Amino acid sequence: MSFATLSICFLLGSLALFLLAVRLRRIRLRAVLPALGVSVAILFGLTAVFDNLMIYSGLFDYESETLLGVHLGLAPIEDFTYPLAAVLFVPALWWLCGGLPPILEEQE
Repeated sequence: MSFATLSICFLLGSLALFLLAVRLRRIRLRAVLPALGVSVAILFGLTAVFDNLMIYSGLFDYESETLLGVHLGLAPIEDFTYPLAAVLFVPALWWLCGGLPPILEEQE
């Protein structure tokens, strides 16, 4: 299995959970998308920096036949799907466990 296939599986699972949480909790996407966008931007930046540092220092390496071949520095593009999946998965899990979205917390 390639890293791209594995990454897509994680991303689709996180997206499905996110959409389920939005639907069940009746969360307006307009209310949470700005925070999600900022989170993605920050995590992409951190991923770019730290993945490159870890690969450069020799902490880990990837076999080229399991990658798509697109890199940002030394980091394969597949590594950037995990922070995106986390940005969808973590709030969805929070909302499904009873946590309120930020906008609703301010109104109550």
